[in-house]
Amino acid sequence: MARLTIYFTSDTHGYLYNTTFAGDRNTEKPMGLLGMTFPRDENTLVIDGGDTLQGSPLTFYLKERNISDFVSEVMNERGFQYVTLGNHDFNYGPEWLGTYLGNLKATCLCANVRDLEGRLPLKPCEVVTLGNGLRVGLFGIVTDWVNLWEKPENLTTLRVTDPMEAARSAVSELQREGCDVIVGIYHGGVEKDLEDGHLLSQTDENIACRLCEELSIDLLLTGHQHIAMADRQWHGTHLCQTPCNALQYVKAELLEDGTWHSELLTPMAHQAWSEREEQIRDEVETWLDQPIGHLSRDIWPEDKLQMALHGSPIADFFNMVQLWASGADISLTCLGNEVRGFSKHVTVRDVVASYTYSNTLVILEATGKQIREAIEQTATYFAWEDGQVTISESFLKPKAAHFNYDYFAGVNYVVDLTRPEGHRVTSLTRDGRELRDDEVFTVCLNNYRATGAGEYPMWTEAKRVREIQREISELILEYLKEHDFVEIPDASPFRTVT
Repeated sequence: MARLTIYFTSDTHGYLYNTTFAGDRNTEKPMGLLGMTFPRDENTLVIDGGDTLQGSPLTFYLKERNISDFVSEVMNERGFQYVTLGNHDFNYGPEWLGTYLGNLKATCLCANVRDLEGRLPLKPCEVVTLGNGLRVGLFGIVTDWVNLWEKPENLTTLRVTDPMEAARSAVSELQREGCDVIVGIYHGGVEKDLEDGHLLSQTDENIACRLCEELSIDLLLTGHQHIAMADRQWHGTHLCQTPCNALQYVKAELLEDGTWHSELLTPMAHQAWSEREEQIRDEVETWLDQPIGHLSRDIWPEDKLQMALHGSPIADFFNMVQLWASGADISLTCLGNEVRGFSKHVTVRDVVASYTYSNTLVILEATGKQIREAIEQTATYFAWEDGQVTISESFLKPKAAHFNYDYFAGVNYVVDLTRPEGHRVTSLTRDGRELRDDEVFTVCLNNYRATGAGEYPMWTEAKRVREIQREISELILEYLKEHDFVEIPDASPFRTVT
């Protein structure tokens, strides 16, 4: 019999229903917060690890229509008691975040976020006594890379501080309170391979292993990386993590013998909804089916390796929009791990299910040398062995990161995969002429990549010229409204040699 049972969700990104909204109506899948069951008694806690408010066609619709209470309403119905904040929960600004937290019955624990105006109901930690008398101490933290990714205006009244120091302070407080068990809720992931301990990244975006090594934590509930992970250990701390988009959730139990057991559970595909949930679902589907523009042809996603090798018209279209919005010389974009694609008769669904990120645009002044270095890094996506091309493990582990492969426009380039990494770009031209290392060009890219994320440090060294503080999905919708017919070119701006 368990002394403590925890149900944990994270990185749901507003996927409440049993659908991604990328396919046709009435396509049911085993996913969605509404399909999760949390049997509760006085020794059970229901917890969410953040990235709740942004990231799906549903959340896009809710923000467009100013329906600010729906996500919290659903979470209240599911009985959540504690949440922390994820980096994407800041995307719609402090007022939207405040409405969500104000409507939420759960307590928000986030020790390294401070509201300078004191309006957000945030606590660093809390002690709860269960029906069996067990005193459970809980604290929450979020990766401080929020400061790099988020629009500055969304953080004017908030301070996101060092999560390690905030966790250290919270754990000390919980120890002084005499807790029997300490549970951390961390919107961040593991920075080391849990099998052999080798470092996965040189950055401090994820510090779960360090938290386990330096602090006395019994259970660390992690997120952000979207790795399906249960029943793992690091330095005596039990570790769990969910995949994204409400595909699975965690059940963790503290057993009578003092050991932990955790497992990943899958939501039900067939779900029963309240009247309002039915109404919102119908409204979203109707909105998504609105026609928005016309392309010269359908552009659907292909096998990820083939797109990387030969080009993607979807990426070319995104770059077309970015060049139009920015007026830059060169643009680069990426594709999400999951992309719907576009019918030639474009609907809103095509747009918001193909570019799901909340990214905005940054325009840099970059040298030919920096552009070449960026393409070299992109080319590390390919592994070449015994005459075969595959996807490099660095883009697959610890999680699939196909979004760290970039497609460029405004330049033409040739990549020779038989050459060693760092020396694969054999030609880089613009207007038929090779780029010189010292030439300067304006480059348009998303704000995530501009931070150097994905192992692109050259972009942090380039001069920032300006920013376009509108989400790229909004710019795509606007472009289609202004251009009733869009010609999609057949040729790709690059060529790979094998």
